[in-house]
Amino acid sequence: MNAVKTNSITAEQKFSADVMLDKDFLLLPSGCVFTGDQLKDLTDWGFDEVYTEGKAVAAAAAPQAAAPGAAAKGVSNKVAADIDAKTETVDVNDFMSGDDEKPVKQMAKGAAQETEEQAAAEPEGISSDEYEKAKVTYKEFAAYISSVYTFYATNKAFNTQEISQKMSELCEFVKSNRRHVLRIISTPDMNEQNFMVNHSLRSTIVAVAIAQRLRFPEDKLLELATACMLHEIGMILLPPQLYLTDKPLSQPEKVMMNTHPIVSFNILKQANFSLNIQLAVLEHHERMNGSGYPRHVTGDKISIYAKIIAIACSFEAISAPRGYRDERSTFEALIELVRNSNRQYDDTITKALLYSISLYPIGVYVYLSNGKIAQVVDVAEGNPKTPFVQIIDTGNPETPFQIDGIKTRIMRVLNKNEVDDMLKAIKKMGGKGF
Repeated sequence: MNAVKTNSITAEQKFSADVMLDKDFLLLPSGCVFTGDQLKDLTDWGFDEVYTEGKAVAAAAAPQAAAPGAAAKGVSNKVAADIDAKTETVDVNDFMSGDDEKPVKQMAKGAAQETEEQAAAEPEGISSDEYEKAKVTYKEFAAYISSVYTFYATNKAFNTQEISQKMSELCEFVKSNRRHVLRIISTPDMNEQNFMVNHSLRSTIVAVAIAQRLRFPEDKLLELATACMLHEIGMILLPPQLYLTDKPLSQPEKVMMNTHPIVSFNILKQANFSLNIQLAVLEHHERMNGSGYPRHVTGDKISIYAKIIAIACSFEAISAPRGYRDERSTFEALIELVRNSNRQYDDTITKALLYSISLYPIGVYVYLSNGKIAQVVDVAEGNPKTPFVQIIDTGNPETPFQIDGIKTRIMRVLNKNEVDDMLKAIKKMGGKGF
């Protein structure tokens, strides 16, 4: 490879071959242009030279940046064809059958043992002060994550001690308010925040819930939460037109977008985060079948943290709105992941997600066999198909009860339009529901 002096490269310049930081780490794919910020960062980080087998070539005019004030949009995350929300089309028994199911059931039982001793047989109603307090705390964590990203963008530094403390608090928050916080992340008005902040927080909550189900020790839980919170930090060093757009990306733009795990890895490596955290961030887009990126590693070569972040991010991406599509329900997101578990995602972690949030995730609205509409309010330990639900009522809310699958069954999940119409009708009638 030929060494190229960093100070000889100009903004908007590109090369005919990949540009490397060293023999292992890709900095910029061939055909992608350098930005002024990237060049400044290379200088700030002490990289006097980069390496390439290609030559500098003239760059086309740079695409226009998004207009000021444009809403932040996310990186395109391709998902499979639309899923029929009717439960008759979902054969989750095949996924959970046989002895293969036992380890996750045991983990579910162990993780819930302490809370089961304290909890009543039926959950409380969810229109409690605790839920409102949880929403306030959720927004405080969102504000904190925003401050971390902003501080790095302006100072190229992290307060690692403060991050560790805050992530410890977040893990405890998820543990103590599990059903409240899982309902919060499925609530539409929680999706109106900055993309990277909201995606990072929602993904971290899901990742922590999975790890708690898998009975991670506290130190590992903290590393996972930190890695997931920071896994998109490299995005802020990429050209903003890549993620501040609602238009499909061109192939060169997709290639450049796919470098963000490497950029994030280099940032955290420079900041001296642990190797476990660095690898989790580098590998969070890798897939079990080798179809991921940036290194196309497979199976047991992917770190456990990265496997958890991968499925947490995918769950968030499917169920959150993006500029190029509407969000789908958390139920649809879960079924999408279950159907792909043997091809892209670690099977045990997928099952841990299923047992953490149930087949019918907390917060979704369902149509029951008795003709009533209810909202899922809690998970039934050991059986993701029979959650606790609460009947929608414009007056006093009914006591939550567990679906038995015999006398009362969930017929299907309500789609977004049905939920919107129902909530508008309740509001018009002056009812608060629950």
